[in-house]
Amino acid sequence: MKIVDIFAPTLFAFHYDGEADNEYDRLMDNWTDVSYLRNYAKNNSIDNVNQFVKDRLKDAEQIQDLLEEITTNKEPLEYYFRTLFDSESGIKALSLQKGKIERNGIRLYAVKIDENCFVITGGAIKMSQTMQDHPDSNKELTKIKAAKAYLQENTIVDKDSFYELINELK
Repeated sequence: MKIVDIFAPTLFAFHYDGEADNEYDRLMDNWTDVSYLRNYAKNNSIDNVNQFVKDRLKDAEQIQDLLEEITTNKEPLEYYFRTLFDSESGIKALSLQKGKIERNGIRLYAVKIDENCFVITGGAIKMSQTMQDHPDSNKELTKIKAAKAYLQENTIVDKDSFYELINELK
């Protein structure tokens, strides 16, 4: 497993063993691939496949544009990422986060390392109210928890310890 920068020094992504790409690139490739989205819609019994595909293509572009705008303007990524669970509040080490844009049907999941420093663990097309209610988002819940455990095992407590880990993994 590696961690690669997407928009350094604020946004990173896990590159899991056995995957061709890091999670951000893998997901964006899928979410901008019409045939992938068509198959996903059919496998999830979506009635209006064309509208689903059109909406997800728009959603993916919106996420890419927003993240680029935030990082280019040196704004905090907290404009996009929110706590994964509404019950979580306050400052918490290695907080589980979701990327959220109103009326956007795609979610990126990340662990918040420190203020304005996140590492993407995965993502999913939102198909249910809670992550546990759909197999894809439930899998992402397992991945984000495993990523947090990995970071804890490597004693990541802030940006400095995170950057040290990234250098060790190179």
